[in-house]
Amino acid sequence: MKLVRIFSNKNFTNIKFNDGFNVVLATIQDVANKRDTHNLGKTSLLRVIDFLLLCRSPKKGDLLSNSFFKGQIFYLEIKLNNGEYLIIKRAIDSPTKISFKINDVSLADFSVPDIWDFENMAYDKAKDKLNEYLGFDVVSNWPYRKSVTYFLRTQQDYLDVFQLGKFKGDHSDWKPFVFELLGFDGNLIAKKYELDQLIEDKKNAIKSIKQEANVNPEEKDRILGLIDIKNQEKISAEQSIDKFNFYAHDRNITKDVIENIDAQIQILNTERYRLNYELQKAENALRQSVSEINLQKLQELYDDTNLFFPNELKKKYSELEAFNYAISVERKKYISENLKKLQSEYNEIDNQIKALEADKTDKLAFLIETDSYTKFKQYQKQLSEVESDLKMLNVKLQLIDRTIEINENIKEIDRDLVQAKDDINNAINLQKHADIRRIFNQIITEVVGTNAIISLKQNQKGNVDYSADYQNLQQATTSEANGTSYKKLLCAAFDLTLLIHYSQKSFFKFVYHDGILEGLDDRIKVRLLDYVKSVCQQYGIQYIVSSIDSDIPRMLDGTIYPIQSSEICLQLNDRNDEGKLFKHSF
Repeated sequence: MKLVRIFSNKNFTNIKFNDGFNVVLATIQDVANKRDTHNLGKTSLLRVIDFLLLCRSPKKGDLLSNSFFKGQIFYLEIKLNNGEYLIIKRAIDSPTKISFKINDVSLADFSVPDIWDFENMAYDKAKDKLNEYLGFDVVSNWPYRKSVTYFLRTQQDYLDVFQLGKFKGDHSDWKPFVFELLGFDGNLIAKKYELDQLIEDKKNAIKSIKQEANVNPEEKDRILGLIDIKNQEKISAEQSIDKFNFYAHDRNITKDVIENIDAQIQILNTERYRLNYELQKAENALRQSVSEINLQKLQELYDDTNLFFPNELKKKYSELEAFNYAISVERKKYISENLKKLQSEYNEIDNQIKALEADKTDKLAFLIETDSYTKFKQYQKQLSEVESDLKMLNVKLQLIDRTIEINENIKEIDRDLVQAKDDINNAINLQKHADIRRIFNQIITEVVGTNAIISLKQNQKGNVDYSADYQNLQQATTSEANGTSYKKLLCAAFDLTLLIHYSQKSFFKFVYHDGILEGLDDRIKVRLLDYVKSVCQQYGIQYIVSSIDSDIPRMLDGTIYPIQSSEICLQLNDRNDEGKLFKHSF
């Protein structure tokens, strides 16, 4: 697929692209003021192309969301890989309505078709339709929008060779795609991420069960024991109610009062007595004050007895006085904190004793109750409580069984995960990206004069990491890739590599590199432009480069690199608005 022409209904410099090498050239006359360089439109053109290739609607702050574009309609003619020509229509005011027109031959000019094959098609359906028109047989498991960004490189897309600006989400969103783009089966990576996510979801499910239901698989035997106890209580209660015989229950209540409640009350009373004693001690300690040293009276005593009071001794007494004060403050703080803690413990135990006493009173009152019907109702209530406890325990048991089942399931998935990692490793060892790696190295060698390599490796989690680096003769990665300009060359080389490698396939046949020449040495610029021109001719590739005139390199003899007027598809300038893409200053 190649670009043929872009035009609009107003305020736009219509463009006819060459089949091979294209230059979008911005001529700057005001050399002292280059802040308007990018406002000429050389970068904005790329945005328009992306818009016409059905990127999402412009968001607030985007160039095309400016009120200036109200009523603007853009048209793009592309040459399909089957030889037909497709015209795409998309308006700024209604970006979710797209129209298509297929022709056997290219348009003779920038005239708008009178009849459309599909008019005002909804956005999602239009993307599917365009995907169908393009008919790619490369990475066909993914829509064309997944790969188009590699061939529309903005300045923000030169930061990483593989992970583009739109691939800032989870690695599972783009790494399987890149794996397939390099010649492998992307489903291997996708399956690995799916298994990772499945395990994570199941672990979160177990965590949620443990937190919300307060269960632990290790307590299963204890829960089973409690269920057995409650079942016995239920059977006993049911039998007593059925026979209207409450002797056994009364005996259990008596035993509970004597062996449990009274014993607990006695223990708690002992502890309450101890705490009360400690509280009184703490309160008395707070009322006591640390004996103070009256330095003035001490001085008077020495004077009355006609004894000399040395200054050194006076200094030591002053220090002792300060020390005593500090100790007193710290002591009161500690005693106050301890008093607060003791009071809290005392209140808690006092409340427990009151609750036990109330429970004891209720049970003793029940024991002396002679009305059988009253007891019947009380035992029915207890039976209901036992049944409720049983229900809760059975729910816990079910949840424990569920967590055990999930854990077993995780073990099964772990085995699948090990196999998935092995499958990825085996696939990498097949070296299906060997031709891509060879072409990539050839491009960098031709342009930069050093080797470069694309490599894949599995990290500790078994996922694939991609890298593209310059190499020296000892095959050690150099620091050149750290430079912004040289990083851009790696990105450009990768895009060209894909176009060359898949040149005999139905895939993209064009690439737009915005500002690729900025910051490069002139010798590298010359070699890059020469290489691109040869590739366009040899492999039928369409290459579009945008540049300002000052970035066009000089040859060794000092002359400007020769760019034919026929190679310039769009020429912009800063003389006035007519020289700008949208014939307007923003």
